[in-house]
Amino acid sequence: MELYLSRIILDPMSKAVMHDLGSPRELHKTLSRCFPKIDGQEGKPPHERVTPRNAYGLLHRIDQKGECTVLYVQSNVRPDWHKLTPGYAIQADDKKIDHLYSAIRKGDRLQFRLVANPTKRAGKSDEGKERFHDPKKRRRIDIRTEEGRIRWLARKGEECGFRLANAASSDSIVAAEASTERSLSFKHEAGRVTLGSALFTGVLEVTDADAFRTALAKGIGPGKAYGFGLMSIARA
Repeated sequence: MELYLSRIILDPMSKAVMHDLGSPRELHKTLSRCFPKIDGQEGKPPHERVTPRNAYGLLHRIDQKGECTVLYVQSNVRPDWHKLTPGYAIQADDKKIDHLYSAIRKGDRLQFRLVANPTKRAGKSDEGKERFHDPKKRRRIDIRTEEGRIRWLARKGEECGFRLANAASSDSIVAAEASTERSLSFKHEAGRVTLGSALFTGVLEVTDADAFRTALAKGIGPGKAYGFGLMSIARA
């Protein structure tokens, strides 16, 4: 499968940019317009439609690099950034990365960066704290403590073919850091939604190369349409 990583330096003076940064749903719509139209969706109810996020593996993340706001986008088809509103981007480029993922092997140690929405299943003690949820699924709440978030990432690693460096030791928390990012709050059909955001950085070790490559392509954790789940890696 082909994979592309795009880097878009946003123009902070653009009204369209300011609008999208204030609404993750609108940002997702803006990105979706830059991908091929999916035929056969007319007349289908929203929950049955195939979205660009699912069809093209669309993942994105916003990083602040000094005074620059940078939008990273990963997809399995090449996007057309010329469809962005004029003046939206100061610079937009993309590159193929599937060959880099293909080179990953078991035992590789990699630096990583991940903005995620760590959650847990709500228990009786969490009554009244639930965030917006799909009624067909069990209710979930955001994990707020750094220790809890590290444990969440370690559990995800077991599923996704990696472990945090030194995770077997009692000092495992030094393997990764989880700092609080600005939580996302926006309107939804079911009411106002607030999603907790955590930035993870650290070093991981690949335990299952195939599972890890799949996780890199599909994203990690919930909220992928809202800018969560895209993991960046580099050789440690």
